[in-house]
Amino acid sequence: MDATNLLWVFACSALVMCMQIGFCMLESGLVRSKNTINVALKNLIDFVIASLLFWAFAFGLMFGTSAGWIGTTGFFFSPAEHASNTQNAFFLFQMMFCATAATIVSGAVAERMRFGGYLLVTILISGLLYPIAGGWAWNPSGWLKQLGFVDFAGSTVVHSMGGWMALAAAMVIGPRLGRFDSKLPLANPHSLVTSTVGVLVLFVAWLGFNGGSTLALDHRVGMIIVNTVLAGCAGCLSAMGAVWYFQKLPLLPETLNGCVAGLVAVTAGCHAVSPGEAVFIGAVGGIISYFAVHLLDHWKIDDVVGASAAHAIPGVWGTLAVALFGDLAALGTGLNRSQQLGVQCLGAVVFFLCAFGVGWLLLTAINRLVPLRINEEGERIGLNVAEHGASTEIIDLLSEMSRHSTRGDFTSRLDFQPHTEVGQIAAEYNKVIGKVSDEMDMREIFARRLEQEREALDASQRKIISSIEYARRIQESILPRPETLERMIPDHFIIYRPRDIVSGDFYWCLAREDSFYLAVIDCTGHGVPGAFMSMMSFVLLQQIVIERGANDPADILSRLHGRVRAALGQNSPTNDNKDGMDAALVRIDPDKIVFAGAGLPLVWVDGSSGTPLYGEIRGDRHGLGGGAHLPAKIQYVQHKVPRTKDLSIYLFSDGVIHQPNHLRRPFDKSGLRNLVLSVHGTPMMRQGAEIAAQLEAFRGGATQRDDITLVGVNVSIGA
Repeated sequence: MDATNLLWVFACSALVMCMQIGFCMLESGLVRSKNTINVALKNLIDFVIASLLFWAFAFGLMFGTSAGWIGTTGFFFSPAEHASNTQNAFFLFQMMFCATAATIVSGAVAERMRFGGYLLVTILISGLLYPIAGGWAWNPSGWLKQLGFVDFAGSTVVHSMGGWMALAAAMVIGPRLGRFDSKLPLANPHSLVTSTVGVLVLFVAWLGFNGGSTLALDHRVGMIIVNTVLAGCAGCLSAMGAVWYFQKLPLLPETLNGCVAGLVAVTAGCHAVSPGEAVFIGAVGGIISYFAVHLLDHWKIDDVVGASAAHAIPGVWGTLAVALFGDLAALGTGLNRSQQLGVQCLGAVVFFLCAFGVGWLLLTAINRLVPLRINEEGERIGLNVAEHGASTEIIDLLSEMSRHSTRGDFTSRLDFQPHTEVGQIAAEYNKVIGKVSDEMDMREIFARRLEQEREALDASQRKIISSIEYARRIQESILPRPETLERMIPDHFIIYRPRDIVSGDFYWCLAREDSFYLAVIDCTGHGVPGAFMSMMSFVLLQQIVIERGANDPADILSRLHGRVRAALGQNSPTNDNKDGMDAALVRIDPDKIVFAGAGLPLVWVDGSSGTPLYGEIRGDRHGLGGGAHLPAKIQYVQHKVPRTKDLSIYLFSDGVIHQPNHLRRPFDKSGLRNLVLSVHGTPMMRQGAEIAAQLEAFRGGATQRDDITLVGVNVSIGA
């Protein structure tokens, strides 16, 4: 190799080495800032390890004397003195290729792979998989080379090898936290500007990657470089067009990947295609990379920088394109186009099996022995800190903020250099926590005042409840005693359920000579107002029946109507009081039942004929009292029901039929009808228990709407 060619190869080696710079910038820009130092160190160390391994034995495995499968000479490279320049140039150029294949994996596993685990991957690909498989294609004795496989500068040997290995590693360690299982997207890339500069550096370095593969500055170099540039541009433009069409925006990450994919695709056949064909190959490579990225997302494979989408699959396409478009004479294999396509397909499959298949198996085995992935806490705080202890001002700031949050102490202030961006953020944060601290002090004062007021309110509430409880005891004292009811009407039941502590309902009874009076009265409202009305009504009713000697239920209700209006001042046209009550009153005589109602009915069930008959006598529509707009005097209608051998009567307040269930459907009269018919024929106490249980079951979780009173009496002859 003459001096010109030596200079060309050494210069191209330097350009290819610049790929490490390009990949470092591309990857560090696409990850979050908390992982940039880790990415940078990986790109440095994989170059160092790959270079030393290539010198020690990878060069020998790849280019040493071989029977077609593996080299057996050339370990610990040391060329003969007379051939040192030529061999050194070739060795150096190939060493850069080995480092490139290794560094492709870095971006795919970014942000969650342990640094030590990544070093194992680098050793695996640069010391074992790449040199052995690469020797099959590039060693003159390699079995793929002998079959006629052509990969001029490494679409498959370098890029698909690195891309498939990147895919295997990404699958083994799994996606980043929150990548696919969170509704919120991950944080944006750290710096797309840095990534763009990285791709531009790669573009320049690729000229040496492809141009230097001639190993001589000959007539082919010009066309190779032209084809390389055109393919990269076409891939960039086609990927941007695809993302713009499908996602309605010209997104930069997909565009950058398309540029790389176009360069990868043309690398295999850049020496044997025309510029127009190079444009087509690069454009297809760019489109492939776009769809490959979204296919990986669909499969929930987290390739952070799209390494497998930009290198592996476009590399396969570029390898096949050699047979589809390459000048057969320039290829020099002696194969026709279909034969060449078959060999190219075979080579692509072999490298897939070697890089992805063997790589996945080895990484899976290693991962079982030595976990390749960082723990959740390390991933959360970032690999810069977790793996390298490399804190930054922004990380220190976040740590201080986190400590404030954990301790709940907002009295201390952050102390950072005042004229930096972080210092300005800290200054604004200090203002915020100052406001928060002042607000917390004010809230503490308000909380103490509120506690004092709450204690005073609780004391007042206890007094009120105590008073209401006392009122309840008074109200209960006016209700008929159980022993009195047992003596007067042995077979009966009473369901009495106030909605609140005290009730607006009450029931009343009185025995006079051979007759027995029974009433259910439902006063306006419930709770304390209803209780006041019920107490007043009880006193008035007692006066009318006992002191005034009223006898007929209709007359009693008429008098009670007048007394209520007088007591509430409702006869005055200027009085807007509309309180009142509904009532159902019966007098049980030896041979009949006399009933009058003011808004409340009487229900009876007669089973004397064998089949229970249900009947209802509606009360008058006017209640008692009710306001100045109602007549001052009302003559209520009186009804008579003969007593039979099997007769039961039921008086109830409207809280029974108006009680809704959880669907807001009221119990209504039909529900009551079905219920009393279903229990007829059983003792009244049992009827009461069953009716109470059914009412409670119907209500379910619904709130009791009103006071509930239901009285049932067996008034059969002889009962």
